[in-house]
Amino acid sequence: MHARHIMSSPVTTVSPQATVDECLRIVQRSGFTVLPVVDEGRNLVGIVSEGDLLREKFRTPSGETSASATMTSPVVAMLPDVDVSALASAMLRSGLRGIPIMQGRDVVGIVTRRDLIAVLTMDDDHIRHEVQHRLDVYAGSRRWTVAVADGGVRIGGLDSEDPERGIVAALAETVPGVTAVELVPG
Repeated sequence: MHARHIMSSPVTTVSPQATVDECLRIVQRSGFTVLPVVDEGRNLVGIVSEGDLLREKFRTPSGETSASATMTSPVVAMLPDVDVSALASAMLRSGLRGIPIMQGRDVVGIVTRRDLIAVLTMDDDHIRHEVQHRLDVYAGSRRWTVAVADGGVRIGGLDSEDPERGIVAALAETVPGVTAVELVPG
């Protein structure tokens, strides 16, 4: 599984000039626990967590301190195709609560500790339900059958010439917790 499968997107970013109070309002409104900080050129320059913001707010009650004075920098960022285990290792080593996901120079998503916990607590029944639901929505009915064992998904009802094989596999791969996808006839 890759970062793109579990990241939140689009991500809310803040400028280095945003105040602690502005950032706290954004955290409260968006539900994100970390905010990437990007400059005028949209370059990632840091990350600020709700813990950083709260600590600064209680240290400087006016809330006028800027994100640039509160953020962690340099920040660890990763690509959408990075394996979740590598992402988790980097998060634990760095002590960050979230890692921005970059495509070129653009912040396209973020993965937080909460996202990693969701993946770790996924059981096969939940994965099967999610995959089946996505396939049923795509097809408009129940055209394929889904079985799951240890995160490995087996989708039945596709022959080797079926033009939808790639789409069906891609839909299944986007479900958090899926470790492999096998397409079988019948």
